[in-house]
Amino acid sequence: MKNLTKSLVAIGLSVPMVFTAGVAQAAPGVDAESLQYMVAEEKLAHDVYVTLGEAFSFRVFDNIARAELTHMEAVRDLLGTYNIKDPTVGDKPGVFDDPNLQALYNKLVKDGLESRTAALQVGVTIEKLDIADLKDSLEVNSAADVELVLNSLLRGSDRHLDAFERNLAR
Repeated sequence: MKNLTKSLVAIGLSVPMVFTAGVAQAAPGVDAESLQYMVAEEKLAHDVYVTLGEAFSFRVFDNIARAELTHMEAVRDLLGTYNIKDPTVGDKPGVFDDPNLQALYNKLVKDGLESRTAALQVGVTIEKLDIADLKDSLEVNSAADVELVLNSLLRGSDRHLDAFERNLAR
């Protein structure tokens, strides 16, 4: 989440986070706010990739958008396990409860629609942000099941980053 703040400042945005967990601490070793943020960030990645994939017909966006759905479901399973409110329930594609994520989504889509190269660069940006935020989330979550899921998502994001960088190099 620290990286989102840096990203928002870099693009001239600064709006306070609005997520509130169903409980202050879901369970020992589980940080509810970080898990809520991660599911929303996975949704952001999915929604951006779907939009850019439709605009440019890049297979990489279609493939990674499907993977992002799997990532969201993995975090949603954790939210359910620890009885934490899911901030993405009922949100339509491209719509976010958190004004920071909404502003970031809008900016990334706008930038990505400029060209095919810009779209791939947005993919790189999202994955680098996701990797940094997953590492931050691992620092505040020590429950074994949460660490397992977050580490799996981290490996997936590393692969996504590689895929976007390979496509940019072509």
